[in-house]
Amino acid sequence: MPGLLLHYGALMMCAHPPGLVTIPAPVQQRVRVGADPVATSADVFLVAGCGFPATVPGAPPCTSVTWLHTSTRVLVGGLPVLLQPTPPVSLAPAIGVGTPPPNPPMVQAVQPRVRGM
Repeated sequence: MPGLLLHYGALMMCAHPPGLVTIPAPVQQRVRVGADPVATSADVFLVAGCGFPATVPGAPPCTSVTWLHTSTRVLVGGLPVLLQPTPPVSLAPAIGVGTPPPNPPMVQAVQPRVRGM
């Protein structure tokens, strides 16, 4: 399935606002879209500020995201790049799983120009 290349500066939220999903340190720095490194399957996604414990007392908050939608044709340093399915780009559920599962993240802003398969 084609999609837009995910990058270090993409704006992502966990399934429970106001949780923010980030890549603390991109694994590769050489291949970029705009000024941001492209995300690969080796990148780790962390969640900060998950709102789930506030809505369900005693429930664990989201802590990380495992991205499941990788490219089969586009590799960076031998690693598949991560893709965000299109359309729609805005507020589309990502192909990823939060920890604790299922809790898919929501991608709110990603670069719109570079696509992969």
